[in-house]
Amino acid sequence: MRVCEWRKNAVDCELLCASVDAVKEVFRHADSALVGLYQSILEDAEIATFIGNLTTQQALLTGVITAFFPVPLFFPTLYVLRDEDYPEAIDILQSILRSPAAEGEDWNCVECGETVPGNFAACWKCQAARGEGSTPAS
Repeated sequence: MRVCEWRKNAVDCELLCASVDAVKEVFRHADSALVGLYQSILEDAEIATFIGNLTTQQALLTGVITAFFPVPLFFPTLYVLRDEDYPEAIDILQSILRSPAAEGEDWNCVECGETVPGNFAACWKCQAARGEGSTPAS
């Protein structure tokens, strides 16, 4: 049984190794949580994905090797497995990256009275959910 370079799990290896020619990179970033978020979004759209270099960056950043290679080379990278999913994946990610951040009017928490930024759904101080009784901040 072969074990591919991306995953050490033999079950995943069959799928990845069989489609390695069709794998295409769609996103690369130093923040693995952001890469994971985008993977979840694409998988919700039924686009098969995987993340490469998830642990490589952590292992190599402490070594001397980073002096010889550009660090982004080792950033976590999101790939789509099927060639035909690539255009849809790019469209989804571009729509997210181009959309403006959700900004709302600042509000006052009903529970503690703290002023909370408009893009928060809960109070940052007491974690009370934004409710009907919350008032706009002055």
